[in-house]
Amino acid sequence: MNTSHIVDSQKGVTYYTIYLKGLANGSGYIDVALTDDQLFKDYLQFLDINIKSVRSYVVAMAPKAHGKPVANTGMLTINLSDISAITTVKPT
Repeated sequence: MNTSHIVDSQKGVTYYTIYLKGLANGSGYIDVALTDDQLFKDYLQFLDINIKSVRSYVVAMAPKAHGKPVANTGMLTINLSDISAITTVKPT
């Protein structure tokens, strides 16, 4: 199976684990793949200079959906002040 097109299309994706204050899902974090690293940049700015805390980001298309029609990838809206920590992974 040739998966090189999936790997190539995922190069622009950043995978996040976001730890949220007061999240009652049993783990305290969410995992999400976003189309870029803008959330991380915004979070650093929020910590440094307290920019507007509510932002929206485009969720990346699932790897198995590439090449198939998808109506919408979705949006993640998050209040940066609710984040206690972020980890990121960017495929190379």
